[in-house]
Amino acid sequence: MSESGEVHPLSADTRILHVLAETTGPVVEVAKLAVLGHLRAGFKVAVAAHRSLLGTFGVPEDLADNFREIELAARRRFTLADPNTAFTLHKYYQHVDIVHAHGLHAATLAGLAFTGLPARLHPKVVATIESFDAAGVIEKTGAEIVGRTATALLGTTEPVVDYFGGKVPIVERAELVHPDIDVDLTVRTPRAQVRKELGVEEGTWMVASPIALRDHTALATVLDAADQINTKRPGRSVVTVLTGTGKDRSTIESAFADRGVIVAPSGDLVDVAAAADVVIASETMTGLSHEDLMQLSKPAVFIGNQRRAGIWGAAAKAVAADDTDALLSEINHLLDDPAGRGSQAVAAKKRVIDVNNGAAISATLLDLYAEVAESSDS
Repeated sequence: MSESGEVHPLSADTRILHVLAETTGPVVEVAKLAVLGHLRAGFKVAVAAHRSLLGTFGVPEDLADNFREIELAARRRFTLADPNTAFTLHKYYQHVDIVHAHGLHAATLAGLAFTGLPARLHPKVVATIESFDAAGVIEKTGAEIVGRTATALLGTTEPVVDYFGGKVPIVERAELVHPDIDVDLTVRTPRAQVRKELGVEEGTWMVASPIALRDHTALATVLDAADQINTKRPGRSVVTVLTGTGKDRSTIESAFADRGVIVAPSGDLVDVAAAADVVIASETMTGLSHEDLMQLSKPAVFIGNQRRAGIWGAAAKAVAADDTDALLSEINHLLDDPAGRGSQAVAAKKRVIDVNNGAAISATLLDLYAEVAESSDS
């Protein structure tokens, strides 16, 4: 689903090829979940990977008719076998619609496979990229190839998202599987002390967010809402406390200091979020994950792509990245409703305990593939 809420149905005839070079790690874990989920959804799915990984996907017999395995020589590191691997992918591209490459090496090979292929036969490439050394010649070259050939990029960290922003048409944070919540996430400073240290006066509502402090639509909307919330509700006093990091942090700290916005010390993010009356979750956050916010039992509003709001379930209302009025409405609704805040806080904690993030990942990716398939970028 797009930020505007438009649904992108994926054609039942879509043929999906997953490409892997790694054999272990969270990116591979997600790939395995995605393959099974996409098969269960009725799609034709193939996996291209090193033989050591083939046969480990656990595909049941009743789904085997729609599943194919393609052996590649690719390993975790770049090797002399890579040109042959790219050529192998090249030969299969005319038979697939979506290529999802998991990891920088796999995504580089997926991009190289376009060489010599007529544009009409180009599948759309989705790449999941982990952290990499942008200063290293080999990995930088791979990233440049991905930037030229991918239609969508899922970064496992915020620096990866920042790196590819503007280079790839669709750039988002990747959802990873978190089998356990972080039991070390504890609040160390009492709520009253946190608010006093931030300069939040008694009787003032506090809205907090770990949204990334770099130029993107959702941040502009959060800042706009922070600027308007008190003027639109005379008599109400609300401050918005931002804990995120990013290249615009110092600019926001100085430009919005007199407009109801506080940029908190980055080391206090857990205590700050715990001291808030309402938190704003976003698809681009730093320091705290969705699971972290849920673990803190906070009533929340999610801003951004509706697809990424799914992790919250019914524990948070979602608003589009560019809809200031909707964000204000949801924040005010929670501030006006003590019982609602309490029930959402409980729902959030229950969500992080009960949620099987892996079960939702394959569906989330199918929605992304549908958006990619509709795009005119190749």
